[in-house]
Amino acid sequence: MIKRTGNGEQWERLKDSIVGLGERSIRKNYYPALKGKIRDLDQQRIFFQSILNSIPEGVLVRDSSGRIIQGNPAFCRMFGYTNEELAGLDTDLLYEPSSQVFQHHVLPTAWCRRFVRKDGVVFFGETLDSEIRDEHGVLLGHLEVIRDLTEEIAMLEQKKQMEEHLRQSQKMAAIGTLAGGIAHDFNNLLAAIMGYAELALLKLPPESIVKREIGQILVAGGKAAELVNQILAFSRKETTQRILLQPGALLKEALKLLRGSIPSTITIHEQILATDRLILANPTQLHQVVMNLCTNAFHAMEGQGGDLTLGLDIVEKSGIDAGGVREYIRIIVADSGAGIDPATLDRIFEPYYTTKPSGKGTGMGLAVVHGIVENHEGRIEVESEPGKGTVFKVYFPVISGEEAPQSQARAANLVGGSESILVVDDEQMVADYLKGFLEQLGYRIMVCNDGLRALAVFEQHPNRFDLVITDQTMPGKTGFDLACAMLARRPGLPIILCSGYSSALSPDLVAGTGIREFLMKPVSLQELAPLIRRILDAS
Repeated sequence: MIKRTGNGEQWERLKDSIVGLGERSIRKNYYPALKGKIRDLDQQRIFFQSILNSIPEGVLVRDSSGRIIQGNPAFCRMFGYTNEELAGLDTDLLYEPSSQVFQHHVLPTAWCRRFVRKDGVVFFGETLDSEIRDEHGVLLGHLEVIRDLTEEIAMLEQKKQMEEHLRQSQKMAAIGTLAGGIAHDFNNLLAAIMGYAELALLKLPPESIVKREIGQILVAGGKAAELVNQILAFSRKETTQRILLQPGALLKEALKLLRGSIPSTITIHEQILATDRLILANPTQLHQVVMNLCTNAFHAMEGQGGDLTLGLDIVEKSGIDAGGVREYIRIIVADSGAGIDPATLDRIFEPYYTTKPSGKGTGMGLAVVHGIVENHEGRIEVESEPGKGTVFKVYFPVISGEEAPQSQARAANLVGGSESILVVDDEQMVADYLKGFLEQLGYRIMVCNDGLRALAVFEQHPNRFDLVITDQTMPGKTGFDLACAMLARRPGLPIILCSGYSSALSPDLVAGTGIREFLMKPVSLQELAPLIRRILDAS
């Protein structure tokens, strides 16, 4: 075949090479038609090559033996080769060894394969392979269309993770709503239980043998009340009350619970240093930290058994805060389990991230631990290596004498008075124990079981009562609305508002109306008596 070198010379050389067309005058009749055919073929070639080049996905053309003929520009960019480098090569260099076509779990409708770029990077790609045949069905080659799925799969996995987080957030919101719904009634029951237990203690002689048992009822009731407050605080993201404490005793209490629930195949080692150092912490949350870490350690050794160590010591450490080197109480939870691989170790504190099978965990345990420690101005560190176990170290700053918050000392003796107090509560048990307790202290008590009745009594004699104690959630009129109505009629009236739970109220909101105190149930009588006396004396 003679190549075309120019418009004039080209055709002159072509016409002389054509045989069997007769005389020159006859051959000249074929020149225009032949020239038009060649021009049409050129235009078709350019058109189809332009289509191939404009396809945004990678397109690979290979012959019937599997050798590469060419790839479009998108394919060359995707794999990092030029067409000159690809021509004549076997397509096996584009695929990861032993890689087969499969359906990816993120894209179950797409056929995928693991491809290898020129620089050795492996990526997921969607592949569509089709045969190229002529009009007689003879196989001429293959055409493969490849789409890089790296970014798409990452986005879909992120979307799936966000949807899972949303579902978990909705679950947590539902738990918060449920907790708020039952907290008021539950705290009212606890208030009655603890109130009558305190009344019983006051009536018992000092030598009574049942005082200890009633005292344990009060301790258990206090823990139950704190547990409800923890659930509510978690759903509202609030800061809970902290006290000065020595964590050693709390750790030993946690060990008692652990020994009853951990199988004998796991040996517990106690390395708790006796110390007089104090930290400012919420006891229930600190207990939660220890139990969560120990439970995780137990799960890491559940199958084969091992050693669980719970320790406490004092260390000096810098870099946790801007204050330089200072003392910290360090709590150590160590296990001899399977350990944690580096990829998982980077994510263990993420909410809802868990490697446990379904039903074994929600992925919230370590996230909660991390949040509690951070809120206590502490720090948590983890050391782990696959096959060598895991060590968690939790640091809480030691509180010195000058840093300790000044708390009001509880009155040694319950001081009463002769003033008139209106008690408003729709729970008859709560109203009865408050009435009995305050009358025992010498006060004159009137009880109303709903807000409308209490307001009617007050409006008849606005100056009759020296102090009002009212519940918040009541039929007819809430305690907050009742207090506002009373204060509008008689500004300066001392009012104590109590609530089992109300998401609409806050101490700042209550204080802004002139209400003297806002208490969460259950209210300890040992704390209520001096509070009443202090308010009345100030008034």
